[in-house]
Amino acid sequence: MESLFNEPLSPKGYASLEDIVRPEACELPEYKWFVLRITYARAEKAEKIISQYDMLTFLPMEYKSYVKDGIKHWTKKPCTPSMLFVYGKYADVLKFTHRAETGEYRIEYVDFTFDHTRKNEFGRDEIMTIPFKQMQNFIRVILAAVPHSYSVTPQEIHYRPGGLVRITQGEFKGVTGRVARIHSQQRVVVSIEGVLNFATTYIPKHYLEPIEDEEEP
Repeated sequence: MESLFNEPLSPKGYASLEDIVRPEACELPEYKWFVLRITYARAEKAEKIISQYDMLTFLPMEYKSYVKDGIKHWTKKPCTPSMLFVYGKYADVLKFTHRAETGEYRIEYVDFTFDHTRKNEFGRDEIMTIPFKQMQNFIRVILAAVPHSYSVTPQEIHYRPGGLVRITQGEFKGVTGRVARIHSQQRVVVSIEGVLNFATTYIPKHYLEPIEDEEEP
C-alpha cells in the first residue's frame, strides 16, 4: 500500500518488532514510542489499520485459557484491548488520531494517552511516550510470552528485596526486571509504570543475574 506521508520513512526504520529487540537497535531521531488510547476495546482493529501505512505497531498479547468439550485450550488475546503502542514521528502518528486536522486517515476512536505527572510549556499534560530501551525490554518479554506468563495488576505483585535482575537462560533470556512472588511462584516482572505490568513464568534463582539500577531500561 502506498505510504500516506509526504516523506518516506527513514531507510534505517525498523521493519519489525524483531528488529527493535536486537541489542544493536537504537532510537531514531524524532521517533518515539507513543501510547494510543483506543475506545471500546478496539485496539486490534486500530492496529490492523495503522500498520498498513509504514507504521510499526505493538499490541501486547498474552495467552488466555478456555475449556471446550472438556479440553483446555490456549488462545492469544490483547493484554490491553484499549491501548496500542506506535513507533513513529509525532506528526505521522497524529494523523491517525481524532485530533488530526483532516479526516482522510483520522480514526475517531483513537487518541493519544496523556501523562498526568508531566506538564508542557502551556501547563497541560504531556503526551505519553515510552523510552526506547524500556520498550525494547518490554517487547522482548511479550514476544517470549508462553502460557502462564501474563499481565498482572499492582495488587498481585509482591516484590522481593533487591534490585534489578537480568534473566540469563530460558525463554526469557535477556529480559530485565524485578523479582516478585506472584501466586506463590517466583517470577520476574517487567513494568511500564501506569500502563502495564507483565510477569514471566517461574524463573529459577540460578537463572537470575543482579545488575546495577543504572542499567535499567
